[in-house]
Amino acid sequence: MNIELFYNPGNVVCNYLDIHNDHRFILRVFVNLTYYGHLAVGLALLYTRYMNF
Repeated sequence: MNIELFYNPGNVVCNYLDIHNDHRFILRVFVNLTYYGHLAVGLALLYTRYMNF
Protein backbone atom coordinates (compact mmCIF):
# COMPACT_ATOMS: atom_id res chain seq x y z
CA MET A 1 0.00 0.00 0.00
CA ASN A 2 1.27 3.46 -0.88
CA ILE A 3 1.56 5.83 2.14
CA GLU A 4 0.59 8.72 -0.16
CA LEU A 5 -2.96 7.38 -0.11
CA PHE A 6 -3.43 8.84 3.39
CA TYR A 7 -2.27 12.42 2.73
CA ASN A 8 -2.93 12.88 -1.03
CA PRO A 9 -5.53 10.40 -2.25
CA GLY A 10 -6.33 12.44 -5.36
CA ASN A 11 -2.84 11.95 -6.73
CA VAL A 12 -3.00 8.19 -6.14
CA VAL A 13 -6.34 7.96 -7.98
CA CYS A 14 -5.00 9.99 -10.91
CA ASN A 15 -1.90 7.82 -11.15
CA TYR A 16 -4.02 4.67 -11.04
CA LEU A 17 -6.35 5.93 -13.79
CA ASP A 18 -3.43 7.44 -15.80
CA ILE A 19 -5.03 10.90 -16.06
CA HIS A 20 -2.96 13.92 -17.14
CA ASN A 21 -3.19 17.71 -17.65
CA ASP A 22 -6.25 19.75 -16.57
CA HIS A 23 -8.39 16.69 -15.97
CA ARG A 24 -5.85 15.56 -13.40
CA PHE A 25 -6.13 18.83 -11.48
CA ILE A 26 -9.93 18.73 -11.42
CA LEU A 27 -10.08 15.09 -10.31
CA ARG A 28 -7.42 15.63 -7.63
CA VAL A 29 -9.34 18.60 -6.20
CA PHE A 30 -12.62 16.66 -6.19
CA VAL A 31 -11.14 13.54 -4.57
CA ASN A 32 -9.13 15.48 -1.97
CA LEU A 33 -12.10 17.68 -1.01
CA THR A 34 -14.32 14.63 -0.68
CA TYR A 35 -11.73 12.76 1.40
CA TYR A 36 -10.86 15.61 3.73
CA GLY A 37 -14.49 16.76 3.91
CA HIS A 38 -15.59 13.36 5.18
CA LEU A 39 -12.70 13.34 7.63
CA ALA A 40 -13.61 16.81 8.96
CA VAL A 41 -17.29 15.93 9.34
CA GLY A 42 -16.37 12.72 11.15
CA LEU A 43 -14.14 14.60 13.57
CA ALA A 44 -16.84 17.24 14.13
CA LEU A 45 -19.39 14.50 14.80
CA LEU A 46 -17.11 12.86 17.35
CA TYR A 47 -16.39 16.23 18.96
CA THR A 48 -20.05 17.18 19.32
CA ARG A 49 -21.10 13.72 20.47
CA TYR A 50 -18.57 13.43 23.31
CA MET A 51 -18.41 17.06 24.48
CA ASN A 52 -21.08 18.37 26.80
CA PHE A 53 -22.47 21.72 25.74
